[in-house]
Amino acid sequence: MDLFGLKEHEQQHEQVERHLRRLVEQVAQLTIDLGETRMQLRELALEVQGKVSADEVDPSVVELNEGIKRAREQLGETQDAAEDAWDELSDGLDDAVRDLRERFADR
Repeated sequence: MDLFGLKEHEQQHEQVERHLRRLVEQVAQLTIDLGETRMQLRELALEVQGKVSADEVDPSVVELNEGIKRAREQLGETQDAAEDAWDELSDGLDDAVRDLRERFADR
């Protein structure tokens, strides 16, 4: 029996926590993928350095580099948003628990 309505609140908290964990896992995987791509680009740059002028570089490599730059920016924004959402959720849960304690301490 759920006398204080905590069970529903706890279920919502667990659902949001699972969602945030999935987001954090996705961000972590994107970070790994981005790191691997950066290493490959660095290897390519070292191989090409001095051998080819900038005008001779394949436009797809330039486009890939721009895409990586945008992905890096989006990754940072996603990480910030996930941290903000987690902080907000945690603060809300703390407030709810504090309110319940105060409400039942008066009884």
